[in-house]
This record gives sequence, structure tokens and C-alpha cells, in this order.
Amino acid sequence: MNDRKMLHESKDVYKQKFENKTTMDKDKINNSSAFDKKLKITGTLFAIAACIITIIMANKTPKVDTSSDAANALTSGFSASLPLGAVILEKDKNTQSKDYTIAHSSNQKESKIWVWDYAAEDGDYVQIIVNGYPIGDAFFIRNKPKEFTIPSVGQVQIKGVRDGGGGITYAVQYELNGATYFNNAPINKFNTYTLLNNFD
Repeated sequence: MNDRKMLHESKDVYKQKFENKTTMDKDKINNSSAFDKKLKITGTLFAIAACIITIIMANKTPKVDTSSDAANALTSGFSASLPLGAVILEKDKNTQSKDYTIAHSSNQKESKIWVWDYAAEDGDYVQIIVNGYPIGDAFFIRNKPKEFTIPSVGQVQIKGVRDGGGGITYAVQYELNGATYFNNAPINKFNTYTLLNNFD
């Protein structure tokens, strides 16, 4: 009789322990599930915030320079004082297309130029041609300058490839003289920059 009683009590103890363990496991699962949900929600919110910031940054247009230097550059097509990447028009505007001769005193064999859109980023494409040969494919000009290496003597041509609307407005700054040229490239035609060394 005592053995039966002990066996019965033992079963009750094990049953109680099992129920307690099962309850604890359920609590752990519930807590874990709640934590996973919070983690997923937080991750989703961070992803949405990152997308919004990326879109805002991508669509951010630089401030248009309305200084007297910018106004003079629009009139003359040239500036020795405006910084690299200067944006001086809100929208593209068809201006006169010009060729330039750039005389310099550099004894370097190579130099750099930077090309950018000084108005709206509206889908204009240009191509850089040096001494009759393209140095890359046509590219979408943006407000952020794109850098190229060129010979210090010879001809650099900037060819208009695609007009996003209002003319293909671009600026090019030459390391050789620190000057920026604000120009307009007609479609399938060139602006020519002839580079001469004063020592020649």
C-alpha cells in the first residue's frame, strides 16, 4: 500500500515538474517570438528610413550660385574664380557653343579635367574625345564633377550625345590653368579645346 502511495506521489511530482517545464518553455517561446517581432519591426523601420534618405540625397539639387561671379560666367562662358562643381543655372538654357584655345606654362605630359552639368541634371550625355580618339563611352553628366586624364598638349573635344531638354549644358575645368569653361554641346557636334604649351 505504501509502495502504491509512493508511486502515485512520485507520478504527481513528475507530472508537476513536466507541467512547470512546459509552462516555462511556452513562456520562453512567447518571449522569443515577441523579441523576434520587435526585431523585425525595427529592421523594417531602419530599411524604410534608409530608402527615404537615399531618395532625398539622390534628388537633392545643389544650391544655385547667384553671385556676380556666376552671372559673369554665364555671360562670358568662363570663370577663374568659381569652384569645381559650381551650379549656376536652375534649368538648362541653350547658350552659344564656343571653342577655346588654352595656352599654359606646364611642363607636365598629362593633366586632369573635370566635367559636370552646371544646371539641372536632366539626362544630358556627352563624350570626351582626345586628339580624335574617344577616351571612354558617352556618359550622363551630373552636378558632381567627373574626372579625366588628358595630355597637356593637343585637342580635347566634348561631343554632345543626348539632350535631356533645353540644351546640353556642361562645365569643364582644366587643371592646367584652373579655369572653368561653361559651354553648350550641340548634339553630334563638338566643342574643341586646343591646348598649347607656351614653351613650344
